[in-house]
Amino acid sequence: MKIAYCTPFKPVHHPSVSGDVTIARDLLQTLAGYGHEILPVPFFPAKEIYWRPDRWPGALVTLGHMVEAARGADCWLTCGTYYKVPDALGPLAVARLSIPYFLFQASHAHNRARRVSSWPGYVLNRRAMERADHVFCNRVNDLAGCANFLPGDRYSYVRPGLPDGLFARDGAARQRLRGQWGAGDSVVVVSAAMMRPGVKTVGVEWTIRACAGLAARGCDVRLVLAGDGPMRAGLETQARAALGEQVRFLGMVDRSDLSGVFSAGDLFAFPGLKESVGMVYLEAQQCGLPVVATDDEGAPHVVAHEVSGLITPADETAFAQAVERLVVDRELRLRLGVQAVDHVARSHSAPINYLDMARTMERIVTTRRQG
Repeated sequence: MKIAYCTPFKPVHHPSVSGDVTIARDLLQTLAGYGHEILPVPFFPAKEIYWRPDRWPGALVTLGHMVEAARGADCWLTCGTYYKVPDALGPLAVARLSIPYFLFQASHAHNRARRVSSWPGYVLNRRAMERADHVFCNRVNDLAGCANFLPGDRYSYVRPGLPDGLFARDGAARQRLRGQWGAGDSVVVVSAAMMRPGVKTVGVEWTIRACAGLAARGCDVRLVLAGDGPMRAGLETQARAALGEQVRFLGMVDRSDLSGVFSAGDLFAFPGLKESVGMVYLEAQQCGLPVVATDDEGAPHVVAHEVSGLITPADETAFAQAVERLVVDRELRLRLGVQAVDHVARSHSAPINYLDMARTMERIVTTRRQG
C-alpha cells in the first residue's frame, strides 16, 4: 500500500525525543518494513488551531499541499489526535481523495465537551474519529472513549512496541560513560524526562528525593538525568543541594545515543505520573535496565511487575521504597534486567504488534477498491 502519513502534533522528523514523536517514527519505520510505501504529507501545526483564526488561511493552503502529496495513496493514516491537537485537516483531505482514513493513537474524552475552552477541539477530534474507517488505540484507556460512540468493529487495541534492535545493551558505552561520570562501582540510577512544568517536573523531583534519601543513609548511589526543558535549572539546583556531585544532568540526548546512557546505568526510575504510553520504559528495558514506575497510567502496560521492573502505587513513598529495593538488592536488579530484554522482545516488538493493524488497513483498502 501507499500510505499518506500525517502527524498533526509535530513533524515526524522533529528533533524532539518526546514519546509522541518516537511513536510516530517507529510506526512509520515498522509499516515501511512490511513493504508499504509511506508518503509523509506536509506538516501543519494543529495545536488549538480552533482558537487561531489568523492561521486558518494557512491551514487551507497546507490542505491543498497535503492533498497533492497524497495523490496516488491507497489510504490516509494520521498518528495522534485529541482535543488539543485534533486532526482537523485529515477528514477534509480524504473527502477530496476518496480513500480510506485511519487514526492511530486517537483519544476521546467526553468531559471536554462541557468546557467552552475545549469544546471546539472536542468537536473536531470527535469528527475525525467518527469519520475514520478504523481507529487504532495504543493506550488501553482510549478504548473506553472509543466505546462511547464507535461500533466495536471500528476500533482496536495495538500493544505498544519498539522496532527490533533499535536499542541494545552496549558494554563499551557502559565502560566509557561510567568512566566519564566517575561512577566506579556506584549503583547508577538513570532517568529521562522532558523537564517542563507539571507532572514531568514532579516525577523528576520524586526521583531526586528518592536517590537523595538513599545517599543520606549511606548508599553508594548516583543519579543521571537525561532531558531538558524550562524547569531544568530549578531541578538542577534542587538536585545539587540534595546530592552534590552524585548527580549529573546530561541535557537533551539524541535518541541514537540513549542506548549508551541506559547501558551505563543499573536501573531506570521515573514515576510516570499521567504518562500515556511510556515509550522510554520500553527503551530502557530493551537495554537491560529494570524499571521503577507507578501505576498511574501507562507504565503498567509496558512494564511487567516483578518481571521486568517494579510498579508501585502513585505514591512518592512507595516509589522511593521500590527504588531502594533495586539499589540494595543487586541480585534482583540483575535478574529483572535480564528479564526486561526478554519482556520487550516477547510482548513489545513493533513488527509483531503492528502486524494486525497493517492487515486491517490492507483489508479495508482492498474492500473499498472492490466496492
